[in-house]
Amino acid sequence: MTGEKRRVAGDVKPEAFHRSERATGTFVRHMQLPVEVDEHQVHADYTDGLLMVTLPKAAKAQPTQIAVQVD
Repeated sequence: MTGEKRRVAGDVKPEAFHRSERATGTFVRHMQLPVEVDEHQVHADYTDGLLMVTLPKAAKAQPTQIAVQVD
């Protein structure tokens, strides 16, 4: 994921901010996933400032069930 945070307009005074989390400029975020993902079923939705990413597990990453006969 990449993005860019632009400088705030010059007419906003620094005391108007409670906290500024990062400087201006570009940034990159990388995440390593614990399992393989079905890349054809990935869905992302950005609403009201919230990014929701759905990453379904690939079929080979799903657990398998083995029947055990007990006498």
